[in-house]
Amino acid sequence: MKALSVQLEDRVRERTADLEREVAERTRSEQAVAASELRFRELFQNVADPVYIADAEGRILDANDQACRELGYPREELLAKRICDLDAVNDDGGKVACQIDSFPPSSSVIFETVHRREDGTTFPAEVKVRRIDFQGQPAVIGVARNISERKKAEEERIRLEQQLLHAQKLESLGVLAGGIAHDFNNILTSIIGNADLAQLRLPPQSPATENLQRIAASAVRAADLARQMLAYSGKGKFVIESIDLNRLLQEMGHMLQVAISKKALLRFNLSPELPAIEVDATQIRQIVMNLVINASEAIGDHDGVITVSTGCQECKEAYLKDAWVIDPIPEGSYVALEVCDTGCGMNRETLARIFDPFFTTKFTGRGLGMAAVLGIIRSHKGAIKVYSEPGHGTTFKVLLPAAAEGGAERVVEAKADLWRGEGVVLLVDDEETIRSTCSDLLRELGFEVITAADGCEALEMYRRHEHIVLVLLDLTMPHMDGEQCFRELRQVDPAVRVVMSSGFSEHEVSQKFLGKGLAGLIQKPYTLSSLRDVIKGAGLGVKAL
Repeated sequence: MKALSVQLEDRVRERTADLEREVAERTRSEQAVAASELRFRELFQNVADPVYIADAEGRILDANDQACRELGYPREELLAKRICDLDAVNDDGGKVACQIDSFPPSSSVIFETVHRREDGTTFPAEVKVRRIDFQGQPAVIGVARNISERKKAEEERIRLEQQLLHAQKLESLGVLAGGIAHDFNNILTSIIGNADLAQLRLPPQSPATENLQRIAASAVRAADLARQMLAYSGKGKFVIESIDLNRLLQEMGHMLQVAISKKALLRFNLSPELPAIEVDATQIRQIVMNLVINASEAIGDHDGVITVSTGCQECKEAYLKDAWVIDPIPEGSYVALEVCDTGCGMNRETLARIFDPFFTTKFTGRGLGMAAVLGIIRSHKGAIKVYSEPGHGTTFKVLLPAAAEGGAERVVEAKADLWRGEGVVLLVDDEETIRSTCSDLLRELGFEVITAADGCEALEMYRRHEHIVLVLLDLTMPHMDGEQCFRELRQVDPAVRVVMSSGFSEHEVSQKFLGKGLAGLIQKPYTLSSLRDVIKGAGLGVKAL
């Protein structure tokens, strides 16, 4: 009996020891689980992005504090929501449940959506979702990152890329347009010059006089087309002066009224005391005419209103960033010209292409219209903004830098038709027709003329002739161009008088030779009177009869 009692006691002790070990192990396990849960809660709450846990039906089971802050809900309200209440895209409960069911069991899924805050506002979100077991039931955990800033940066990158592509397109076609305009102006120089000479040499009663006048008028219109091509290339500044935009619009009023549809009512809303702008008035007239005619065509056969407004505003960098600009322009004071119509408006696709060369919404297009407008604005260091919606009309706002106070007024100098020159002029041009025509023009003004076909020949002739009073030098020539020839001539004779001629814009040439001692500039095509004025301005020792 005693032995049996001992055995029973041993078994009881062993069982007690086993129970103690089991209790200890379970205690340690529960403590580990509690510690794990605590670590999970700490991680859950300390994640910088909102974190959500939802069941298979899309009910929110848990969410961290960042989720409450991001969406603007108190925790209790958020836990009473479903995913479809928070997602502006997946806003159907059945759709959400199907989406959750489609997630793979062992890998994460990343997608973009739009989340809705408690106040109704929305923001783009990138969500990373994975299936888990939560409190003994299948669930999903999702980390939702607000990607508003990323979206803005991406949109800005795309905008800049599009602007760069448009700038490159304008630049390449601008080079082409500028080159064509240069060659075109060379031809027109010969036509206009010979027409001028023929009119001088014919008696006034000659029946050919009227034909010559028509030739001259057509050549002037062709020269305007060349100017438009230069304007498109962004190199079209010709005669810069300080003007009052209001006065220019008032002077154009009748011409604009005649140009638009009879169905369109033209209104002016001109701001008083508008600052002056330093621009080429002819090019600004072209902008106004293009915008008003486009507005009239947008109205079409319906009744409508075209409103031309002016004003002055201080423009910040953010405002100018959204405008159509090719080269960056600074913050500051700008004079605004607005042309607003009540016409058909434009969709986003049309808006994106309106400044493309040769793009038109008309059955038959007229070429460089709005592209030339953008080129003119670019050459004046301005910008243009466009607002339009289908069926709600269009507004074009042109921004031009306001001139500093005390800008120079335009001075019109009386023509001196009887002015005569004397001495030898060296005419340098690679075009034989221009050498011939311009020689006749110079002789008509009283000069003796010698000619050279390029810069190298011009240098040799200048060294051989001691009594040259002026060099009329073409800028663009083979072998040695006008710029290099001018430098060489200055080394031979620092006092040499050189008038540079070019088929490109006078402004572009003047910037290149600013402060380098050039006696004058003349843009092709030129008339006898404009040649006379430039030579007079070169300060030669000549006489007036």
